[in-house]
Amino acid sequence: MRKLTILLCTALLAASCVKTIDKVLPRGDMSLLELKIQGQLGTAVIERDEDECSATVYVMARADFPYAAVPVEGIVVSAGATASVTKGGTLNFSNPERKAKITVTSESGKSLDWFIYLETYDAFYVGEWKILECKLACNQRVSGSGDGSWTTQLSGSEFGTTGLAEYDDRIIITMNPEMQDNMLTGTLEHTAGADGEYGHFWGVYPPYSVEEPLDMDPRLRHLLHPGKSDWKLDLTTGQMRLTQNNITSTMIFGTEGDNVTFRFILPDAGKEPAQNGFYDNMWRSSTELFYVVYKIK
Repeated sequence: MRKLTILLCTALLAASCVKTIDKVLPRGDMSLLELKIQGQLGTAVIERDEDECSATVYVMARADFPYAAVPVEGIVVSAGATASVTKGGTLNFSNPERKAKITVTSESGKSLDWFIYLETYDAFYVGEWKILECKLACNQRVSGSGDGSWTTQLSGSEFGTTGLAEYDDRIIITMNPEMQDNMLTGTLEHTAGADGEYGHFWGVYPPYSVEEPLDMDPRLRHLLHPGKSDWKLDLTTGQMRLTQNNITSTMIFGTEGDNVTFRFILPDAGKEPAQNGFYDNMWRSSTELFYVVYKIK
């Protein structure tokens, strides 16, 4: 499986690529410069090493994708050259390698074969999710207040009942049909469950209490903010950047058993002022917040 990489190329960069391929590389008059197929995500990744020539294109994974006859929406080759497949033609990827071939022929009649590889991208995160657990990873070594590390839950004794409202919440992720600046985009809506409430990250473990909790909402609540956020996802990193009211957080996908996790790495708070007790400054020792979720639809 080829590494999932999207080439982010402006028109200026494309022009420089033309110069490099056509004037520096041998047989540059038989170059494939640009390729666009139906349903393609981002820009084709074109690679050339002497006579070993390839391009990789990415499409969204779907059961009804027409692998045997994928329409070509655009193709650019070297000046004066022709291609065996033109705009309006099709490419056949109905083979185990998901590979097709385009032959570029120079004005002088010489030919070079370019192999086109099709990769599919699974936007598994699109849909509706239910929060099963909300966990906070802590490491006292970060704050220099101890040598222990642990993971607690928002439903644990440290937070009492203040976080339980979070456990029936829904996360609805939708995706826009068109890419923006070679990034996938969409919206994420964090809705309250049947109780109509969101949980709080209020520590109640002594010396704190329900009446006077350790309020960690300013550190954690904005990461998966209640309401609707816009997101962008860079296919090269797989990270989703959420933005609401000009506040941005970065979500990383993972797994825990059979479930999916939405993870947020926390900024280092080890040098912030010490707070009174509560597992030797949990605020300063917290390193990661992650939601364990499962897909409803």
